[in-house]
Amino acid sequence: MRIHIMRRDEDNKNAVTPLPERIRISSEREKFIPLIPINRLSIFNELCKESLKQFVWSGEKDTTVIGDVETLGRIEGLGALSEHLRSLIVVCDSSPAEHSPDITIQPPPEFVCEQDRFFIVVSENATVAFLGTIIPEHQRRGEEDFIGGWTYHITYTNELLKLFAPSANLSLPDKNINLDNFAEISSRIMSMHAELMSEGTALRELEKNELAIALDILKSISGKRRAHDVLYIFVEKISKIVPSDRCSIVRVWGQEETAHVLASHDDAQLYDVTISLNKYPEIKKALATGDKVIINDVREDPLMLPCLDVLVKTGIRSILVIPIVLYDPEVGSLLLRAVRKKGTFSRKEISFFEIVTNAAANALERAQLFESVQQANKALEKLAVTDGLTELYNHRYFRERLEEEILRATRYKLPLSCALFDIDDFKKCNDVHGHLFGDFVLKEIAKRMQQTIRRTDIPARYGGEEFIIIMPQTDLKGAITQAERVRKAIEEKTFCSMGKDVKITISGGVAELNQEDVATIEDMIRTADLGLYEAKRSGKNKIVAVQLKNQDNKDT
Repeated sequence: MRIHIMRRDEDNKNAVTPLPERIRISSEREKFIPLIPINRLSIFNELCKESLKQFVWSGEKDTTVIGDVETLGRIEGLGALSEHLRSLIVVCDSSPAEHSPDITIQPPPEFVCEQDRFFIVVSENATVAFLGTIIPEHQRRGEEDFIGGWTYHITYTNELLKLFAPSANLSLPDKNINLDNFAEISSRIMSMHAELMSEGTALRELEKNELAIALDILKSISGKRRAHDVLYIFVEKISKIVPSDRCSIVRVWGQEETAHVLASHDDAQLYDVTISLNKYPEIKKALATGDKVIINDVREDPLMLPCLDVLVKTGIRSILVIPIVLYDPEVGSLLLRAVRKKGTFSRKEISFFEIVTNAAANALERAQLFESVQQANKALEKLAVTDGLTELYNHRYFRERLEEEILRATRYKLPLSCALFDIDDFKKCNDVHGHLFGDFVLKEIAKRMQQTIRRTDIPARYGGEEFIIIMPQTDLKGAITQAERVRKAIEEKTFCSMGKDVKITISGGVAELNQEDVATIEDMIRTADLGLYEAKRSGKNKIVAVQLKNQDNKDT
């Protein structure tokens, strides 16, 4: 973890850089740790008071509070609440002549100025931090008199503890905490924040019933265990509050050039769809800068030039990408992406996105905890869908996956093809060279097949010496090309094992989903099998495509 302090300009008394901007915290894994924005001092004070009450009422042990004199002085009943605290640390320039022995006086860091406000609560299971700066009157816009925010991000608050109370040696462990308490406290603070905003002008553009939906998000996602359920409910509900043509959650692992769409508000079944980051420069920028990316008009922003033709064709005008901060960085980088075909996202809408995005991060973290328990079963799950000899998918998984791909292709009017292969004269190979050599042939064909096909293709062992490949978003012509590549990969190199050097060939039949009729798995397999039969009948070692509708064959 690296922390960067920006010194304020002492010569410019009229322009004070807000405290959150003076403190920039970054890490190797997470470049950006956003604060849930607060733009009114009254809301800041109320949230500080509410957070302390939540820690006390939830029974959190070893709770410590750190804050500036002004903020602590505005918390009603602090004396009574302090009886439940482990320690109270007051950050101020000079120590009072008399103060309670239970209070520790800590000098402020050099970068803190008179207008700054901060309040940090930490216990054995949870932590929350509030910080910001009062805006000088001549810089204020409307009722906004404060620039700041709050966070429950453990890495962030641990670093703040080092800055504001270095002698206290305080920190919260990243692992083995009670996430139920953690989620309960942060959700209650989030709810109060939304309620306080509704009393002012920050959400004036939103109707009251829409605000009720916003508050309901917290209840809805906090009760879910599966990460996908949490994410889908989040994007589905937030899209009702801030209308978007598409609102989705994207995950990126490390430095990969691909990303995975985990949930989208317009399709409850969509999960883990792979996309190329080269087609989404706004996501790449958000990852590189660790900050939100706002594209008001794709036609005027040079960032979108590489993919402008596609965006114009789809009618997309504005794009918003907001990084989501997670308690456990091992889950990769998660981002919210929303697009509009008409109009742009207003500042208040973006602020609202940031608030509820942080709420989703908390609930997702709890979901990840429950899902991590299931990780031990991954090996068993893999065995359930994998052929033991070839390590390709087995017949049962193939049928499930083909059914899913047919539904997806039908809904979005996408092409879908499959290719069914059979090893030529495999019985003779077994009879002459033995079943051990036959097993080697099966494994080697599976290996060459995996090396030849595209990443999006889905190979499986159909049964015996038969193999099948599902080719999403591929028309008949493209499927023939891919099947021919597989055939050549088998033919061009002999099979060498156990002192034997044998030439092996395969035949294949190719079929494309017929979008004009109601298609089933059996329809596609039957069509591909007809092609395979014709390839065998007409001499083997070839690929034949059968178009069932017109009953005409295409021999390659």
